[in-house]
Amino acid sequence: MIKPISENNSQNSQNRGKKQPNPLILALVLTGILAWEMYPALIHTTAANAGALKHSLAQLESQEQPAAVSPKISYSGLALNSLTSEPGNLAESTRQNPSNQLPATLAGAVRQDLSRQTGIAADKLKVTESSRQSWPNTCLGIVKADEICGQMIVEGWRVVVSDGRQTWVYRTNARGNMLRLEKKAV
Repeated sequence: MIKPISENNSQNSQNRGKKQPNPLILALVLTGILAWEMYPALIHTTAANAGALKHSLAQLESQEQPAAVSPKISYSGLALNSLTSEPGNLAESTRQNPSNQLPATLAGAVRQDLSRQTGIAADKLKVTESSRQSWPNTCLGIVKADEICGQMIVEGWRVVVSDGRQTWVYRTNARGNMLRLEKKAV
């Protein structure tokens, strides 16, 4: 049986009265959430650099300036200075470590992690070899099951550790807060 036209029109007008999200806003919000989940390293780096910029700006403004001369602040120069002079930045560690020697903090982090995994005392583990590396993603080229990796080049180290009988190879990022143990060749 065919419904009268008036009933269809009343249902359509009721549906039009309900609010629906704007598709553009919805797409932007969902894209932002997806980016937030997929690239946490990028977000943390951006937040850290923004904090460094704020800190540097406060330092610059707090310096005494002659009253007759008004200071002119260059934000681009300030950002560049904060990126190269903040502790923990790759540029800072490169400047302090020109001979490409593995920083002691990274060596300690690798030994502690291996000690925790194997039960061997950290002081019995020695770094036998290290070299700077550029890893292809935020997983340092070693992807675990059900893991999403950011597709960006990550500067870091390849570290070989030994207890005299066995040898392990680690991959780290430049700060040493991400460590990956390479699987042994069979």
